[in-house]
Amino acid sequence: MNQRNRYRRIDDYEVRSKMEMLSQLLQIQQHELNESRNRYADLFEHAPVGYFTLSKAGEVLSINQTGATLLGKQRAQIAGKPFCSFFPHINQQLFFDYLQETFANPIKTTIDLKVRDIQEEISYIRLESTVLSPQNICRMMMTDISQLQRTIKLNRDLLNENRRLMKELFHIQEKERKTLAYELHDELGQWLTAIRIENEFILNCTDKSSITFPSAQAIRESTQKMHLVIRGMLHKLCPLLHNAVELPDALFELKKQWYFSHSKTNLEFKLDDDLAPLDEQFSIIVFRLIQEGLNNIFNHAEASWAQVSINRERCRDPAPDFLVVKIEDNGKGYDTSEHYDGLGLVSMRERVVALDGRLVVRSAHNEGTEINIRLPITKHNECSHFHSPD
Repeated sequence: MNQRNRYRRIDDYEVRSKMEMLSQLLQIQQHELNESRNRYADLFEHAPVGYFTLSKAGEVLSINQTGATLLGKQRAQIAGKPFCSFFPHINQQLFFDYLQETFANPIKTTIDLKVRDIQEEISYIRLESTVLSPQNICRMMMTDISQLQRTIKLNRDLLNENRRLMKELFHIQEKERKTLAYELHDELGQWLTAIRIENEFILNCTDKSSITFPSAQAIRESTQKMHLVIRGMLHKLCPLLHNAVELPDALFELKKQWYFSHSKTNLEFKLDDDLAPLDEQFSIIVFRLIQEGLNNIFNHAEASWAQVSINRERCRDPAPDFLVVKIEDNGKGYDTSEHYDGLGLVSMRERVVALDGRLVVRSAHNEGTEINIRLPITKHNECSHFHSPD
């Protein structure tokens, strides 16, 4: 009997020991759970973004401390109030359309909204929302993107200013080219003409057997070549567009010059019949782009065929139409992944950027090269009658 009691006491002691161990373990786990919950609550309350819970009507059901700070209110002043009431300049229709889309969509939805004047501390917010289906409520995350929007606006303003300066630079460059062309024509051209007249007089007065006759003939040939060189320089410096000639006529003259000096490469032009008239400065930039593209073909492509296509891509108002220029050849091409940009292509890109356009080059070894240019046509760029050079 005593032995049985002794065994019972031993069993009771072991049970108590195990119970105490389990109790201590539960206490430790409870403490860790409380610490984890406190850490989570602290992270939630002081996260770098605002967390909201919204009803379908757009009322704020709950909010973390960061969200309350962003709204500039105490949490007690926020709960139960419409979200839009804290942003008097918000586009309410846009917000409620977004809210309806969120409740109708099982995935996360995002929107950027202007809520105040851009000079104020919080002027733009980004909302990212997900629906909690059983409760039929919306969990929303709000981020202050005011600084991001200010940076975007600053970059946009800098880009516009850069485009304006580039346009002004090209305008000054064209004026200088025009001045230089007139000086070449009026000064050097006149002196060259005088030399040719005097040389013709010498040839007429000199016997063919004279030792000076071959020299006079050599002077005639040299002056003729100089005349052709100067004429080519004049056309490059000052296209016919400067003389109130339209783009198609200038391209027709460019085509004639091409066949005169690059007869081994067949050049074709394809102009859309529906092209609208363009003003002089816009036309000159388009002409320079085509001129530079053809120079690249002559200098690098080793092509037997080249084509320039121009057409107008019409868009619905208020979006502007686009002038689409394609310059292509069947030459040796190159690997575009090597990022080869010669001075000619760099100059083309600068002119395209100045007009807020886009330039894309497609090429591969032995597959030719294609340069696609897309330029917006603003009201300022449109002018008078336009017809094909062909």
